[in-house]
Amino acid sequence: MYPSASASPKTPEPASIVSNPRFASAVVFAVSATVLGVAYGLTPSGEGYGTHTAMGLPACGMLETTGIPCMTCGMTTSFSYAAHGDFAASFLTQPAGALLALLTTMAAVLSGYALVSGMSLAPIAAALWRPRVIVLGFVLAAAAWGYKIFIVTGWFGANS
Repeated sequence: MYPSASASPKTPEPASIVSNPRFASAVVFAVSATVLGVAYGLTPSGEGYGTHTAMGLPACGMLETTGIPCMTCGMTTSFSYAAHGDFAASFLTQPAGALLALLTTMAAVLSGYALVSGMSLAPIAAALWRPRVIVLGFVLAAAAWGYKIFIVTGWFGANS
């Protein structure tokens, strides 16, 4: 079939900023590098939690009220240890924090490469945005929280 004379040609859609691989890479790089830079600028708390108070944030209300740490207690401290290269202390402080710090570092490196090369991060994001990966993340976070509760409360004799 031939197009009719009255049909107007389709105008191509303008490229979306979000679909621009370099823009997406720049955002991921900026966020991950900022998080790692802030973590490097902090001195990790020897208690294993509370490093975030150096940024003017309040202490953990759950920990202060119940004596039990919240799910994110120790994350900032763990990130700070990792940013300073002490991965053992990072993992012992908060295993989920150590894993997230490693993933944040990988995100910075990959997005930096993608920014320079023009590579799209979409295939990586699609591979990670799967129910199995998300459930595994929640299971690991819950296990790390249980570990943190035992360490902070001394139920394993860590603080005895």
